[in-house]
Amino acid sequence: MLVLGLESSCDDCSAAVVEETAAGPVLRSLARESQDAIHGPFGGVVPELAAREHLLQVRAVIASALAQAGVKLEDLDRIAVTRGPGLVGSLLATFSASKALAWRHGIPWVGVHHLLGHLNAARFAAPDLPFPALVLLVSGGHTHLYLAKDWTSLHLLQKTRDDAAGEAFDKTARMLNLGYPGGPVVDACAQAAVRGGGRADLPFTPPKFRDGKASWSFSGLKTGVKLRIERNPRLAEAGASDPDVRGLCRSLQEAVTAWLLKPIPELAREHGARSLVISGGVACNSGLREGAARLAQREGLVLAIPEPRLCTDNGAMVGAAGALLDLDDDPWTQNADSDLKLEA
Repeated sequence: MLVLGLESSCDDCSAAVVEETAAGPVLRSLARESQDAIHGPFGGVVPELAAREHLLQVRAVIASALAQAGVKLEDLDRIAVTRGPGLVGSLLATFSASKALAWRHGIPWVGVHHLLGHLNAARFAAPDLPFPALVLLVSGGHTHLYLAKDWTSLHLLQKTRDDAAGEAFDKTARMLNLGYPGGPVVDACAQAAVRGGGRADLPFTPPKFRDGKASWSFSGLKTGVKLRIERNPRLAEAGASDPDVRGLCRSLQEAVTAWLLKPIPELAREHGARSLVISGGVACNSGLREGAARLAQREGLVLAIPEPRLCTDNGAMVGAAGALLDLDDDPWTQNADSDLKLEA
């Protein structure tokens, strides 16, 4: 089965051709257009600019993916597209384009939940992953922990109560004037601190919840960074080579990693999980990858983290998920949904 996967839920416009085989998905091509340069001056994604740029990019991205794979639209067995959640203007770019292509060429078409796509990004490297699995989906917009019984099911166990983990990286980089997006540059600073033998800044205090329920919160972490910069204003202009800036980034990265991984062992035992999947943009973070590897080895879990280019939003993950989903009897009535819920 040849599947064209399309993704434009936020600020990345991407298309990929995925071949579904008996041994799992094979990535035939991947095209992606980033909008970092457009949104960088604003320190975050501007929805109207993102949607407008997707309209300009979508035709070329699709053409590039097909050309790389050496196939034509008529060769496709299915088109899969992100239906939601996301920025509705951004979603509509590839959603509408995919509908038009599917209708014009008579190609079966399926809408995919964005988070189900992130789960299936791990399928390229670990098609035989043992289930049930704990699935940590963490990015600038999502910080959720799920239980998956297979590649098409996600049952929510816990999530952040406010900001996503990736938001802490982006806002820290902005406060330190390190550039956009914040995740890669904070990671680089933290790695430099480790390599150079520099000490981490004082550890951040983890959040506590009065109701005692398992959860995450990252808004206080951003506030903690802000207060430290206010006490030492020099940090805001010191740059990525400054030892104190690197120490602060290292402390932030260690806090995010520790907080994200803390509930994994108990929940793995409670639900009989055999595997741990970590996906989403923050799964590119070196500290999280190293911490997860140590935890998985200690707990006897099979660890699956996609390669970095498949952690961020991409068409490959959508194509891999779309290959497994049942086709709707009347898909043309579907529309993009910025708050799309996972089916129970």
